[in-house]
Amino acid sequence: MIYFILTADRRLMKNKGEILAEILKEYDFCYLFLHNTRDLQTAVKIMKEGFRFESQLPYSTDRVNPNEPIEIIYFLFQRKEYGIYTIVIAIPKEIYDRYTKLSNMLDISVEEILSIEKPYHNENDELVYRISPHHVLGFFNNNTGEFVINNLWDPLYDITEKKSFKKRPPAGNIPK
Repeated sequence: MIYFILTADRRLMKNKGEILAEILKEYDFCYLFLHNTRDLQTAVKIMKEGFRFESQLPYSTDRVNPNEPIEIIYFLFQRKEYGIYTIVIAIPKEIYDRYTKLSNMLDISVEEILSIEKPYHNENDELVYRISPHHVLGFFNNNTGEFVINNLWDPLYDITEKKSFKKRPPAGNIPK
């Protein structure tokens, strides 16, 4: 599904950040993370396969509040060199808070909870994780103002129902 910005109010907006903020206000029950990419094929692949990132989610994305359009305007300005397609990861607050609580209980990172595959080390020895496509809301084209909804996005998706987790052993008891 593609949202075309057609209403009179949206046509009067001065920049794409305001347009994206207006779209994302409908998802204010979610924590929203933005990431830019250069080409359409990558944006579509992320919607289908999920979002891969290194180390920690905040290193690869920016969390924004749709009720603060200036945050989104600033993000689009600061990250424009990374590409015209803004990936939107939208995880309902209730579910993300559940992930955080579980990560604290198990003494593991929230990225380990979020990941749909076992993390692996890349060539820089950084752990790589992959967020489910069910958490990828879609992408925004910064040139045209179009927002493409990911039909796989599911506000009810909770990965904790799909996999099991183990508490990290104390540092002195980690097998080598």
